[in-house]
Amino acid sequence: MRVEKHARMINWFKYPFVRLLMPFALGIWLALSYLELTKNEVKILLIAVVFLGLALLYVASAIKEYKYRWVFGMVLNIHLILIGVAIVHIRNDDLDADSAVFVARLAECPTEKEKSVKAVLDMQSDAGMVMAYFEKNERSLNMKYGDVIVFHEVPRLVEPPKNPEQFDYRQYLARQGIRWQVYLKNDAWEMLAMSRANPIYAFSYRLRDFLLDTMRRLGIEGDEYAVAAAILLGYDDTLPTELRQKYVAAGSMHILCVSGMHVGVVFLVFSYLLSFLNRRKPWQNVLKQSLLLLLIWFYALLAGLAPSVLRSTIMLSFVIVGNMIKRNGVLLNSLAASAFMLLCVEPANLFNVGFQLSYCAVIGIVVLKRPIYNLFYTKYKFLDKVWELTSVTLAAQIATAPLSVYYFHQFPSYFWLSNLFMGPISTIVIIGGMVMLLVCFIPYINIDIAFCVKWMVFAMNFIVTRVENLPFSIIKGLYINALEFVCLMIALWLLMMLIEHKKKSLMFGMLSMLLIFSVSQLARSVNQRTQMSLTVYSMNKNTAIDFVCGTEHVLLCDTMVANDFSLASFSVENNLIREGVYKNGTLLPHCCPKFDNRYLKKCKNMVSFGDKTIAFFDKNSTFGVKLPSRPHVDYFVLHGRNKVDVEKLLNCYVVDLLIIDGSVPDYIRERIIEKADVMGQRYYDVKTAGAFVLRL
Repeated sequence: MRVEKHARMINWFKYPFVRLLMPFALGIWLALSYLELTKNEVKILLIAVVFLGLALLYVASAIKEYKYRWVFGMVLNIHLILIGVAIVHIRNDDLDADSAVFVARLAECPTEKEKSVKAVLDMQSDAGMVMAYFEKNERSLNMKYGDVIVFHEVPRLVEPPKNPEQFDYRQYLARQGIRWQVYLKNDAWEMLAMSRANPIYAFSYRLRDFLLDTMRRLGIEGDEYAVAAAILLGYDDTLPTELRQKYVAAGSMHILCVSGMHVGVVFLVFSYLLSFLNRRKPWQNVLKQSLLLLLIWFYALLAGLAPSVLRSTIMLSFVIVGNMIKRNGVLLNSLAASAFMLLCVEPANLFNVGFQLSYCAVIGIVVLKRPIYNLFYTKYKFLDKVWELTSVTLAAQIATAPLSVYYFHQFPSYFWLSNLFMGPISTIVIIGGMVMLLVCFIPYINIDIAFCVKWMVFAMNFIVTRVENLPFSIIKGLYINALEFVCLMIALWLLMMLIEHKKKSLMFGMLSMLLIFSVSQLARSVNQRTQMSLTVYSMNKNTAIDFVCGTEHVLLCDTMVANDFSLASFSVENNLIREGVYKNGTLLPHCCPKFDNRYLKKCKNMVSFGDKTIAFFDKNSTFGVKLPSRPHVDYFVLHGRNKVDVEKLLNCYVVDLLIIDGSVPDYIRERIIEKADVMGQRYYDVKTAGAFVLRL
């Protein structure tokens, strides 16, 4: 019985890099999420890493008995966790903001925005990274990777999100080692006559720019150019937001990111072209694998060595080297090895959504594709190929579904339909695009191939547009919290293990995770039915005040937001989804004189909500007449560019709390705060303190 039990155990020896990756990633997660260490603490940590490394060598040589193998494993795991923590803090040097002059190098290609030029600066005069926004003009548009600039504008810390559930841009940048930002006007910086570019990256960017210019010269333009540039070279700066959203709704956004599929297509094409080297002589196999290795890395160079390309290229490199030395490894182990290497180079990749989606999709395809494919059998070859392609899409979508819902709160309904067409067409575009770029110097032929590529890209855009226009093409408003996300990911991992090993303990663990997930969802649903809250959102130029009762809400806003909700979606939408009211609400403009429903009553500038009374500044009202009896209001909200005399306002109302909305300009806000301080009036400044949230 003992022999049978061991035979059924999971053989982790096949996955050495999986075992190494888990504690290493845990250390990076702890460092980026919770551990803020001083320089002295980092030094102590490095000493501990060295000490544990020596201890590991001693344990490996001293302990020979099998029953004590856990000691080596424990020391190794602790060592890897500490290495993960250390590698984060070694990279994240901070900036000395007291300097008078700053010298910085452009760490990547600048990105043109609507009103500015964005670039990441690697500080040369101090340690640290800064996100810079340059005033948009000819000089800033001509900047390139590696340029060195000097400026004296003091960077400021990136501000935290001002609204509940709003995207945390500060945390996003901090995990990339960027804690500071600065806006530089045209006269606030100067270019130095020098360059400090990495020659490999500099060559990659120059080559990419040449190929982008080549596509334009061959007649590819407009939306077709934007999509072709994204698919072939990973350049998506020119991709329109509307077109990007169409690909998201169709479940085909992964096609626009140069990733594993693209590198895989290049690998398969060149592997087929080099099939004449498939001989028994060892040197021919070595030559073929070496050429394939060079070609996929050259393609990665063309795509600007983007993280998504590097992931796939490193993974394929492990496979190719295994073929070269006649040792075919386990694909999951190759995936873990590539992830380990990428995290060593850039620990922030652990929190990169593209990194997570890419690996989950590949793992899903490797593990789930075959079981899904085996669910349906047909003797017709065409239907069999269609089902095989569908099974690949389903496997990838199942593996990435928790990530899509957790990060984006949406799910594409027709991903299976769009990818039936998009998969084959995008493969043709990748192959045709590579041929087009290779023969770009041959007259007539280059234009003919470019014409074919352009029309294939047009077909892709046409398909995603049609799919997006289908009813319920994308399900929005989905929400899972961090606990539920972890439960789903563990359940998914246990499902994959269960498919391979078929153990009852794995089934029990998976069902336990799904039970915790269901209980958490049920508890939140019950709480949402009895919730009642008031939220004054922080927005620079607009006003949005949300009244939530149960699973309904009324959003009181200015006319601009009422006519175009996208102005407020970044600040408001995620919180509406979390509260379960995203699909069941009313937009109510301030100018509406009367409104009445079961939980909210509005009459001119007065609102009754629950047992609270809220007043809003109305420019048509007359303040200043001192009344014998002043009405009491719990909250008085000041908004917009209205110039308010606080003393006259308080002659008309007894106000418990004055709320200064984020849309109030700074010069008016400062005068209001100064007067309120003099009069002893309590106030809440939304612009500095963040959204005002009241739970009733």
